[in-house]
Amino acid sequence: MPEPTGVASDMGVPTRMARAGAYLGLAALAAVTLFPLLWMASIALMSAPQAAAGTPPLWPQHPTLANIINVISQQHIGTYFFNSLVVATATTVLSVLVAGSAGYALAHVGFRGRRVVSGLMVFGVLIPTQALVLPLFEMFREVHLVNHYAALVLPVAANPVGILLVQAYMRGIPAEILDAARIDGASEWRIFRSVAVPLMAPILAAVSVLVFVVSWNEFMWPMIAMQQENMQTLPVALAAIDREHYQNIGLMAAAATITMLPMVCVFVASQRYYLRSVIAGSLTG
Repeated sequence: MPEPTGVASDMGVPTRMARAGAYLGLAALAAVTLFPLLWMASIALMSAPQAAAGTPPLWPQHPTLANIINVISQQHIGTYFFNSLVVATATTVLSVLVAGSAGYALAHVGFRGRRVVSGLMVFGVLIPTQALVLPLFEMFREVHLVNHYAALVLPVAANPVGILLVQAYMRGIPAEILDAARIDGASEWRIFRSVAVPLMAPILAAVSVLVFVVSWNEFMWPMIAMQQENMQTLPVALAAIDREHYQNIGLMAAAATITMLPMVCVFVASQRYYLRSVIAGSLTG
């Protein structure tokens, strides 16, 4: 009896060492990833002379909120923040609704032309965004939606990447689960709402994070579609602040920190669901 115990304990040592090494590696990777963000937030709390004196130090000598107050009160970043929040939230909600319903239909609803639609989704991913700017602008100008939130929300409502992700995820769900609901007499809408949506919740969370981050960081199309200054989004306003105050490093760091915070909060809040979608996708794949 003592021998198996000793063997088990000996086998457990390499396992614990490998696990500790993995944790150390992940901690080092997290530190490398977070370091630039934390340094940028630190520069935002520095005085103008300290931030502009060569390479800024890692921590402000005398922390101050002057840069943050300046960028909020004088640069009116609150207006741009509100515009970005409205656009990113509306885009995320609409994209998740479209991706969930379309991905489910392409995976488990038999209809004529389903393969053609799937091929068009793949083709839509391959089209560069720059090629769509001029046609989109002319279309929205004709319907008088330039300088309107709808001009930024509607073009990405049917996100082909999100639809394809949901479709691939739903293909890993056994069709027998849905067929059982059909045998019980449930309508297609009831099956989608009560059976499919709970099953696809992890991938919908991943799609929402992806769409929110992409929409929040979008620069070129908002710069073209929003020609009025009070309708511009944060990335466009950040570029304008950079042109006017390129020597004020602290002010730029404060604006960039404010721009970054919502994305960090969204990712932290949905991290559990995002990781669950990755794990579920690997198991069903």
